[in-house]
Amino acid sequence: MAIAAQFHFKDKAMTVYLDSNTRELLLRLKLFQGLNELELAMLMGEAEFMQCEIGTYIIREGEQGHELFVLLAGQARITKRSFGGQRVIKILNPGECFGEMSLIDCRSRSASVKGTTHCKLLRLNGDYVMSLPEISAKIFRNMAILLSQKLRKANEILTLG
Repeated sequence: MAIAAQFHFKDKAMTVYLDSNTRELLLRLKLFQGLNELELAMLMGEAEFMQCEIGTYIIREGEQGHELFVLLAGQARITKRSFGGQRVIKILNPGECFGEMSLIDCRSRSASVKGTTHCKLLRLNGDYVMSLPEISAKIFRNMAILLSQKLRKANEILTLG
């Protein structure tokens, strides 16, 4: 069943249709914690739902990008160049986001992400997110928490082996 949300933003009326499963998934994600349904609908008004096949690069290390991605279905692998090869950093599962570092610091991508299965993704444009101050404050706070958790885990791996 599709859920429709209608809202007005910058003198533009928008209607956003989300199937109930996608809506429920998005509302449960840590990235969107604290957003109400209208705020989520505003984000989805300019979001792109996309798919990629097995072996497709979603982002590549060193490229410029100002988008944030959420893996909705499938599995992807984060890799980083290391001594002439690629080192697997993490396997991503549904509900996890990536691309947030370039969104925050406006630098090139620090790693590559490649689909290891058929993937469904949500792509958010960073400029659009920034155009929504109240929503972006919540998103950036959530990204800070997620990045802090990743850094703590990396520190544990480095110190404990």
